[in-house]
Amino acid sequence: MDEVIFLEVLEGDVVHVRHRLERFPATVGRGYANDIILDDPKVSPAHLRIERTEDGGLLVRDVGSRNGTFRVEPWARMAEMTLAQDARVMVGDTMLRFRGRSFEVPEALLAEAPVRPHQRLLDRPQTFLASLGVVMLASMLSTYISSYDETDWGELVFSMLLPTALALAWAGGWSIASRIARRQFYFRAHGAIGSLMLLGFICIPGLMLLLSFSLGWSTSRQWLGLLCYLALVAWGLFWHLRYVTRWDSRRLGAMIGAIVLGLGSLIQAQELLGNEGFSSSLSFPRALLPSSVRLIPASSVDEFFEEADGLQKQVDELAKEK
Repeated sequence: MDEVIFLEVLEGDVVHVRHRLERFPATVGRGYANDIILDDPKVSPAHLRIERTEDGGLLVRDVGSRNGTFRVEPWARMAEMTLAQDARVMVGDTMLRFRGRSFEVPEALLAEAPVRPHQRLLDRPQTFLASLGVVMLASMLSTYISSYDETDWGELVFSMLLPTALALAWAGGWSIASRIARRQFYFRAHGAIGSLMLLGFICIPGLMLLLSFSLGWSTSRQWLGLLCYLALVAWGLFWHLRYVTRWDSRRLGAMIGAIVLGLGSLIQAQELLGNEGFSSSLSFPRALLPSSVRLIPASSVDEFFEEADGLQKQVDELAKEK
């Protein structure tokens, strides 16, 4: 290898940090006396020593560490190893890779963002607070409109606190994933995304009810609602994963599309193959809409009785057969 080598600390296949080594011997460990300090509790205070051999090569040697050092390809415990280009060793939970100065890197990827850095709308604290406030208001309003009993203020307060708790817990889980993958929490962004997804789940049923009543879409209401839910899930997953992974938009979009398509297929398969049980309870919309909202004229009373008369004849024929 060249006189100057680089020791890379990896996280999966991504380089977390690079250290330039020019003078040998060089030591690696958790102790502060080392040339390279690793923040890994399973790494010994003095773990590795990189030294030059008589023929000018480089040798990495385990200096009596507690948990040992392992070569990656082939996987085996090692006491010492001659360094070659792209050699990798495992110390504790940390993967190390050695590269020479002559290593060729690929061309830079085309940046999607403008040259001037800017803060995304989802990163702003105002977006998170505003979206969370709108979700709380929408949840309370939905509970109030759909309730036909006397107003229960405790229920209304609970309807505001529940989506808040869900949004914060959801944002916390994604923030931990971002911290592991990207070294940043992005809590505000994940909170805004989760709040907007909750807002969609609250508003979609009312929107479907309004469209089916106004346009008379009784048969296509279920399909349209499913498409809206899948589009909402796809949007949320896309932006969550933008803050977790380093994938480009095309690759991420293809993965999200495959996930949403599979989810939609499973839902429809369950609907088609499942046996729907009989329910004695009546299903009716709790929100009453004014007739002025309806754009397609409803069936007249005479048409209703004509349809009912045909249904009565069918029932009478079935009764005679039995």
